[in-house]
Amino acid sequence: MRTKISSSRELSVFRLITRDLALLFLVDLMMSLGMNLTDSLRSLYIESLGATVLQISLVVSATGMAGTLMRVPSGLFSDNYGRRRIIIASILMAASPPFLYTLSKSWDQLIPWGLVYSSAFALYMPSRMALLADLTPVEHRTKVYSILGLAWPLGSILGPALAGVIQVTQGWAPVFYLATAVYVICLVPGLLLPKPRLDPQAGEEVRIDRLNQRSSLGLDFVRPLSPFIVLHLLMGLAVGATNSITPIYLSSRFSASTGEVGLFTSVGFGVTTLLAQIPGGTLADRFGRKRLIAACLALEPFLFLVWTVIDRVLPLLVVQMAINALWSMTWPATMSLLMEHAPGPRRGAVSGFTQMGMMLGFTIGPTVGGFLWESIGTSSPYYSSAVFFALCLPIVRLIDNKKVPQHRR
Repeated sequence: MRTKISSSRELSVFRLITRDLALLFLVDLMMSLGMNLTDSLRSLYIESLGATVLQISLVVSATGMAGTLMRVPSGLFSDNYGRRRIIIASILMAASPPFLYTLSKSWDQLIPWGLVYSSAFALYMPSRMALLADLTPVEHRTKVYSILGLAWPLGSILGPALAGVIQVTQGWAPVFYLATAVYVICLVPGLLLPKPRLDPQAGEEVRIDRLNQRSSLGLDFVRPLSPFIVLHLLMGLAVGATNSITPIYLSSRFSASTGEVGLFTSVGFGVTTLLAQIPGGTLADRFGRKRLIAACLALEPFLFLVWTVIDRVLPLLVVQMAINALWSMTWPATMSLLMEHAPGPRRGAVSGFTQMGMMLGFTIGPTVGGFLWESIGTSSPYYSSAVFFALCLPIVRLIDNKKVPQHRR
């Protein structure tokens, strides 16, 4: 009888966790779709308002700074006030800026709305990562991260292609109206996300309040995270230096239309990221997470160098797919390693610290890329990305493979 009751309870908990993960997947998908509708072609929209390449890079960097500065506070908010509340607040914040973009008459008028928009995702991401860890037993975490990681690339596939088609046929405004509608609809699964309840690892109630937060944010807390922070910073610089440049590169060198640039982004980033998530998790479990991360990052500098000598779009797309596939394959391994360094009540803060590193790279990277483009040449941003990825390799060796004991009250 006791075995039956235990089995029934385990099944009930499993169903709750599965339902909660499905809701989180849906929220993640819609947040990705909304962001990719607006951001994948953002450089071309800013250019249409009269900005130069350097000014485009400055807008991207300036708006990204808000997200960078918000990452750690948003992680602390998540720990102190609950993942669900912060996720709902981030969805509400994300809904208005796309609509307000349509009222802007010059490129500099986009900056205030971009600051709000960037802050919304700064609130969302640490809570999303922490909630996923809260809901997942440690032995299954790498696989769950790889499965839940499918949501973001699905939005990355649909968003840019849809934005490109709508822009060509209807203009820019309907693209931003659709993004706003997506965020409004996203509130429905957001409101259904779980309130704090049972920790699947410890079998304890996870109470997100200040009085029970006994994990210090001192040096002992930050030291094991420092390799992750530096690694995310370098990867952010590598990707950020070319992300905002690539649409302009395709447009200027190959005379690609907005629709063609959107399709290139959908396939080059969205499709490859989608295809890489499950293999990334499986290979990490089979061959070791640090080994997989190092192998993937070691190939990136070579691919960026190859990019600079290609003079046709189709081979360039293949290189773009390889660049993004290898980078995205590192995500499940990196995130599961990171969460082993995170005391349960401080997962939001841990996620916030490391994402601050990534966002700092995304913020500085576009300015680096824009400056190199205008001062040296159109290939120079891609050389810089090769250098930044090469610098990641010694940092991977510094990551501690030991599991940090989870916080228990």
